[in-house]
Amino acid sequence: MFFDRLSRGVRRVRSERTRTLRPQIEDLEGRGLLSAVAPEIVMESATTVASRSVTFDYEVKNADLGQSVVFGIYRAADDQFDPSDVEIGSVTVTPPGQASSTRDDNGQPAGAVGQHQLTVSLPQGLPLNPEHPYVLVVADPAHTASGVTEDGNTASFRTYTIGVITHGGIQPHSWSRGVPWELRMAKSLRAEGYDTVIAYNWVPSSGDPGAAARQGPRLARAVLHAASQFPANDPVDIHFIGHSEGTVVNSLAILKLGREEPAQLRAGYLEETLLDPHAANNKAPGGSQYSVASELLGTIARWAINDYQAQAQDPLPVVPATVDAAEVFYQHTPIAEAKGSNNGIYNLWGQVPVKAAPGVPVKYYNLTGVGISHAGEYSVPDWYQVHVVPTLGNGSAFVNPAQLTAALVVGGSAGTSSEPTYQGQAAPGATVQLSAAVRGSTRPIALGGTVADAAGNWSLTTGPLPPGTAHVTARAIAVADPAWPHVFVTPKLRVQSGIIALPRAGE
Repeated sequence: MFFDRLSRGVRRVRSERTRTLRPQIEDLEGRGLLSAVAPEIVMESATTVASRSVTFDYEVKNADLGQSVVFGIYRAADDQFDPSDVEIGSVTVTPPGQASSTRDDNGQPAGAVGQHQLTVSLPQGLPLNPEHPYVLVVADPAHTASGVTEDGNTASFRTYTIGVITHGGIQPHSWSRGVPWELRMAKSLRAEGYDTVIAYNWVPSSGDPGAAARQGPRLARAVLHAASQFPANDPVDIHFIGHSEGTVVNSLAILKLGREEPAQLRAGYLEETLLDPHAANNKAPGGSQYSVASELLGTIARWAINDYQAQAQDPLPVVPATVDAAEVFYQHTPIAEAKGSNNGIYNLWGQVPVKAAPGVPVKYYNLTGVGISHAGEYSVPDWYQVHVVPTLGNGSAFVNPAQLTAALVVGGSAGTSSEPTYQGQAAPGATVQLSAAVRGSTRPIALGGTVADAAGNWSLTTGPLPPGTAHVTARAIAVADPAWPHVFVTPKLRVQSGIIALPRAGE
């Protein structure tokens, strides 16, 4: 009879959604096994209110915690925890009665019997991760990951992601169904796991000076409608991607949403991406706003651009305080090097820096290089499509193909003036070429080249340089993705991604 009652009790405990923290049986003496009271933790709910922290509710049952317990926070593809989920934070709850015992949000011992709410701050927040839309809070994840998967040790919530893509001004009316690069990018974002993508189309009025400013409220309404299709209690992340005057439209929409956004948007993560931001405004910061050809057509283009911008008077794009993170990709390529930009007559430049609210992190990427232009055969949106969009689905780290560092290795035979070695970092797979400008020589001397490895590391030992003062230059050349041959002049268009002047060995 005793063992029958014991068996029924074990089955009843297992059927409840509880997580029991037990000492190992072999660690208990036989006489203490039945009298030990094992505390249970029941995970009840989890949420976020501003994408910078996670708040979860749980109950400690039967007895105070007698040992520290870890609550792990994870990004996951579903609401079931497994070892493949990605940890993004954790908190250790220490037992009550100790001087350093953990307190819950109400100031009570977090390990004592009863209901508790605990908020964990996340230094990186909850950035976009469409392929891992669930956020899990797991009690004692190490025990669970080892194969014990009892019910009740996990609480979770789901996030939804909206992508917003906005093209720039003066688009051909034949593109009434949408700008080609915008539609292509929208398809790619859906493939990356974005729940909804708004390819905002304002082609019909894009050639009217001042039309961009009128689009902001309309876009904000479209975003609110899209968000209303998701459960009201779940966070909704938004990723605004705008090109040229499209950055004006997006920033005005963000400002509008900040004044009336529902709770689900306040709880979500907001990212703003500005691709070569350019307001039609002659008073924009950053000095020159374009590069024009030297002949008469270039002069006419300058007059036309200035006249159009004087009529438009666009508000400048901004990064509002409601934005969690922003990045700016821009170029200042001379028209002579801008492939296919407006028949070689002019190339608009990104207006940087962009005014940002205090505390909002903004990263800048200078894409100035051979071929990259505002809207040519290899535009900034094309570059973003190839190099960045494939990283957006799972929140993986973005590797900037424009990166380049170089230094002279000093010491040993590799550091001598006769056989100097240079090394540094570039984009994985990029070709790094070294040349030397020697005083008194009219032509630079080619020193050779190498290819950066999978981690981006490169190293090159060169031959001796002639006597005199020389400056060594490193140039990294990224090869365009052959999967996008229609984007480039040729499938392997080479783009200069950076130049760094180095001293000659021995100087």
